[in-house]
Amino acid sequence: MFTLHDQLRRDTLAVCRMKLCLVQLMNDSQYPWLILVPAVDNVTEIAELNEKQRKLLINEIAQAERVLSHVFQPHKLNVGALGNIVPQLHVHVAARFRDDPAWPGPIWGKLPPKPYDDAGLRSTIARLQNAFIARV
Repeated sequence: MFTLHDQLRRDTLAVCRMKLCLVQLMNDSQYPWLILVPAVDNVTEIAELNEKQRKLLINEIAQAERVLSHVFQPHKLNVGALGNIVPQLHVHVAARFRDDPAWPGPIWGKLPPKPYDDAGLRSTIARLQNAFIARV
């Protein structure tokens, strides 16, 4: 049975469920940052997904990019699947801005996370959910 990795459970908040992936929001208000987690047991690499799952993953990454673009109008989108610390397959999809604190470098490890306040968290999740529902 699929379960979300403990680190992802601590660092992210649920946004929605797509056909393959859980969509989680990284609890760092410095960057609009989604984590897509394929709900498949014991998978650490994209190549371990079957062909249908790989195609679905790419489509869901593209949908997450469209949602972030629609909601936040970023200058650039970053997509990456590292897994060096959290082995469970997950894909980072982050909206980047020229004035964000890590620009133009990577967001990982640049600054300590700045958790959302309650109102910001509720608002951000609602905006993302509405965009996923609308399939922007």
